[in-house]
Amino acid sequence: MYASYPVHSGLSPITRKRFEALLDELERYRSTGRLIDVGSGSGYFLDVARERGWDVHGTEYDPRMVEACRARGISMEQGPLDPGNYEPGSFDVVTSFEVLEHLLEPRTELGHFRSLLRPGGRLYLTTPNFNALSRHLAGPAWNIVNYPEHLNYFTPRSLARTLRAVGFQRIAIRTTGISVSRIRSSRTRSKQENVDPGNDDQRLRHAIDGNAALRLLKRSADGMLTASLRGDTIKVSAEAPAAQ
Repeated sequence: MYASYPVHSGLSPITRKRFEALLDELERYRSTGRLIDVGSGSGYFLDVARERGWDVHGTEYDPRMVEACRARGISMEQGPLDPGNYEPGSFDVVTSFEVLEHLLEPRTELGHFRSLLRPGGRLYLTTPNFNALSRHLAGPAWNIVNYPEHLNYFTPRSLARTLRAVGFQRIAIRTTGISVSRIRSSRTRSKQENVDPGNDDQRLRHAIDGNAALRLLKRSADGMLTASLRGDTIKVSAEAPAAQ
């Protein structure tokens, strides 16, 4: 099934800005300089992190994407994350974007993330929010519920509880965004690819990026979505306990 996923042809300037802003936040956790991205896809986040001096590593199932990353000099492992391939506690940062919902054993995976982080290291991950406002707007055809692509679903509360159970602390959770294209495609049963530059979300992103008033409006909307925990995407930062 995942062999049908598109290979992204390049990194958009807007996405690069988002990666740069995230890496700015993660800079304070740099000690060993090692970062691993689990479920790296085309590896563009790792490209940006490496440009900033991180020693980057990744995992990915798709052999096309693994080979493309290796050709650019990125250290990649094909298949699921195997913590046995790395020294325990050997990473400053673990990231994972829109991966947790695809896994058979998400709690086990979160435990692996925890084992890879040094004391005081940082996890950053994103996953769809089952409590999202868009689920109610889209109705029963909400296309995040999509077996066998998505195997489990989290709310901010359930994800925070699971992270605490595997040993994370200082957990900070935001929920941001409403996908116009996802609501439309859910209600009309049409298909809009996330990477299509002409889809509703991409057009809106470009409009917001080029307009200061719209950027301010988006920040206000994201603030309300976080306060109500109704945004489409759960964004989590969590810390491995410091050494005693």
